[in-house]
Amino acid sequence: MKADMTGPALGGVQERWEGKEEELYNWIRNSQQVIASGDPYAVKLFNDWNKSVMQAFPELTNENIDDILLYVNNMYSAGCAEPPCQEDFIPTGGVEEESGFNWLYALLFGILALLALALVRITSNLNHLADVKAGGGAARRTLLDILTSKGIVTFVIFVAVVIGGFTTVNNAINFGRQQDYAPVQPIKFSHETHAGINKIDCQYCHDGARRSKHAVIPAVNTCMNCHKAINNGSKYGKTEISKIYAASGFDPVGKKYYDDYANMNKDTLVENMRNWLALEYKKDEKLKEKDYMGKVNEKLDEITPYIQAPMEWVRIHNLPDHVYFNHAQHVVAGGVECQTCHGAVEEMETMKQYAPLSMGWCINCHRETEVQFANNPYYDTYSKYHDDLKAGTMDKVTVEDIGGLECQKCHY
Repeated sequence: MKADMTGPALGGVQERWEGKEEELYNWIRNSQQVIASGDPYAVKLFNDWNKSVMQAFPELTNENIDDILLYVNNMYSAGCAEPPCQEDFIPTGGVEEESGFNWLYALLFGILALLALALVRITSNLNHLADVKAGGGAARRTLLDILTSKGIVTFVIFVAVVIGGFTTVNNAINFGRQQDYAPVQPIKFSHETHAGINKIDCQYCHDGARRSKHAVIPAVNTCMNCHKAINNGSKYGKTEISKIYAASGFDPVGKKYYDDYANMNKDTLVENMRNWLALEYKKDEKLKEKDYMGKVNEKLDEITPYIQAPMEWVRIHNLPDHVYFNHAQHVVAGGVECQTCHGAVEEMETMKQYAPLSMGWCINCHRETEVQFANNPYYDTYSKYHDDLKAGTMDKVTVEDIGGLECQKCHY
């Protein structure tokens, strides 16, 4: 809203079109039509931005555009930082899907196969007896003859195709899902310590969750806001925090950032880190000099790769490219708690993927999550639902009712 990106910042657009409100409506609906009319400001704007063509929205009414502009203005002026501007509904979460091989079905299939085999055998014997009574001399069919008959072979092929198709589709559905995935991270970061014990709000570190599509991985500088002062971890001591110092270019001895860190001699930086660790471990009265220097060298081996190097976190949650998910829409507009999708993060020593993040899981959440219309001006335009709620013909409105299951919501 505030920064120029593919075009001028959206914030303040009404001021730039002041006195030309009707042209602004037409510009939003079809910018190329306004440019073709020769409007000087429209032509200048088009040329200034390398003649980038805006998408046309001919279906938008003036009322729709007013609503969009009101939202833009609120976001631009930070007027929606607190309720009641936020969409205030309580998420109930979705139903987790069950997957995996079901032995009950396998047992049932085995029993049915045995019954089918017994039935075929009985039928063959009855046919043989009937043939003998009729004066025929055909030999009794053996079990091998029955199993290799055209009918049985055809049936087996059919069953194989069905099972193979089911397995292929089921595995394709699960492809790329990684529920309970908990990779080893470059820093042993404890969510239990930070979000649980110390009550640090999720959005302090993942500040993108309230303003963008992505929650974002916190920058090392965010870590340093606290760890300039805190240099000893409650679980892992100094090693993990020293990695943060190494990646950020912070001198723990001088308590300041190095100048021109990227171009400094790495051996000098390693020696400085060794000296700091030696000073810190020397304070431990339980360690003799040879013991603490051995520990210093051991820890230094872990820390050295992070000197003058980026912190390469391992991504845990990863949706397919064809899926659109917006954190801000859920966190700010929807009021969804982080734990709804990510589980009890404040209890996790090692972060893992809590939910399956499948299409069914998302749809179930949209079907079940109730939207709170009461005293929420965001939903004033849904007059029919307000009237139905007052009349008692509806007892609640879910995300599904307001378009939460439309394909283009998640698939562009």
